[in-house]
Parts: sequence; structure tokens; C-alpha cells
Amino acid sequence: MTIGLMLTSLAVILFGGFAAVFAGGAGKGASRIGVVSCVTGAVLAVVAAGTVLWTGAESSMRLAWQVPFGSFYIAVDPLSAFFIITISLVCALAAIYGTAYLDAYRGRKNLGAAWCFFNLLFVSMLLVVISRNGILFLAAWEAMSLSSFFLVMFEHEKPEVREAGWIYLVAAHAGQGCLMFLFLLLGGQNASLDFDKFTFRLKRISP
Repeated sequence: MTIGLMLTSLAVILFGGFAAVFAGGAGKGASRIGVVSCVTGAVLAVVAAGTVLWTGAESSMRLAWQVPFGSFYIAVDPLSAFFIITISLVCALAAIYGTAYLDAYRGRKNLGAAWCFFNLLFVSMLLVVISRNGILFLAAWEAMSLSSFFLVMFEHEKPEVREAGWIYLVAAHAGQGCLMFLFLLLGGQNASLDFDKFTFRLKRISP
């Protein structure tokens, strides 16, 4: 049930982001869809994470997929539950604040695109903390980096904004390169980058 709530949360936020694009970039419809989907998804995620914190039991799902190096493996344990609650509360509050903040740009900026990237950022941050496979983690990290980049570049007509955006993008991908190297190092000769395989390997080489 817990992992099902998490998947439902991700689906609601993601669907809301794409729906905001088609709601009219210059109107209030995009903001309404964006904030409602964010708050609804945040509530579902907090309930799922709160259940794990209350029971102390990990909830996971592992599915075979066509991507090499492991499986589609996600899990919510007490540690990730703490970060899920933190991310959800911050993003929900940011979405509520964002409706008033973006209203000043109505008619001048595409608000639907802004909400789409914000919701994608929300989903990708949640995926980062529940991913238990290196490829899935890196895909979520890439989505997080790109959505953040486009949000930073919201006022791209300003030179200082463009400079900050490109600096952020380079830093984010430098971090991703280090993470990729770490996963390959921990995976060793294994044909899987599932995180539980990393744990097994570390236990074997411990003194």
C-alpha cells in the first residue's frame, strides 16, 4: 500500500505538470492545476512516508525492465521517508507561494511551462530518494537537473540569470559524472546496479 501511494503521488504530480501546459500558459488555469496537483501529490507522499516512519517497515517494489544493469527498483525506508516528507512539505509550500509569485508574469511568460518544470522537479526529487537502482537514480538526477535549469532560466532575458543557469547546469552534471563513477565502482563485475547488490559487495570486502 505504501509504495502504491508513492507511485500515485508521482503520477498525480506529473500529470498535473503536463496538464498545466495545455491549460493556457498565460492564464490562471495553469497555476490552479499546478498547485492542486502539487499539494495533492505532497499529501499522498507524506501519508506514505508517515506510514513507514510509524511502522518502521520498509516498503519496496522491484520490476523487470528492458534497461540494462538491474531492475526498476524503488523503496521507502525510514531514512528516505524523512526526506520524502521534507521535500513534499517544501514543494507544497513553494507551489502555494508560486501562484502569487507567477501571477505578476501572467501574459508575459508561459506559466504552463513553468508549472510543468516545477512539477517535474518535485517528481524527480522524490524519485532520487526512493530509487534503489543506479540507472534509475541517474535518470531521476538528470530530470532534476534539467527541470531546475529551466526554472532558473525563467527570466532568461537577464544576463546574470543566464550565467547562473549555465553554471548550475555544469555543476549538476559534474556531480552526476561523479555519481556514475561511484556506481560503476561499487557495482564492480556485477551485471546489476541495484543498490542491494552494492551492500552485498561491501560486506564481502569488509575486514
